[in-house]
Order: sequence, then structure tokens, then C-alpha cells
Amino acid sequence: MKIKLTNVFHNTETYVLTKDGNLSARQVKKAKKRLCPYRDCKCSGSLGTRGSYIDGFICHDGTAKLNVIGTL
Repeated sequence: MKIKLTNVFHNTETYVLTKDGNLSARQVKKAKKRLCPYRDCKCSGSLGTRGSYIDGFICHDGTAKLNVIGTL
């Protein structure tokens, strides 16, 4: 499935593809960089999202499990 992640602070968005709601470490890194390109910025949650209904839990190995944090 294709999931849209957004950051309303920087007015950015990106899409990730996942079959089971899990993201690889590489997908997490790319999504964070696309949503917030500043390393020291505190604008967002663990995936670089802000104002999104989707966030994720980052595992120790850099992978992530997506969580729906609200509904439209």
C-alpha cells in the first residue's frame, strides 16, 4: 500500500510503499530527510511527520512500524 506522510511545519510530503505497515531503515531515513531536511530541527516526530495521522515507532535497528494516530 502507498502511504502519505506529511510535515505541515515545512509544508512537505512524501509517500512510502509498504505491504504490512513496516518500513526498512532505509525507508525511514529517506522519509525523514524528505520531510525535514535539517538535522537539528525539532519540528517533528520519529518519522519526520507533523500534522499527519500516520506516525511510527522507530526500532533499535532503524526500522519502523507505522501507527495510525487518528482518523479523518
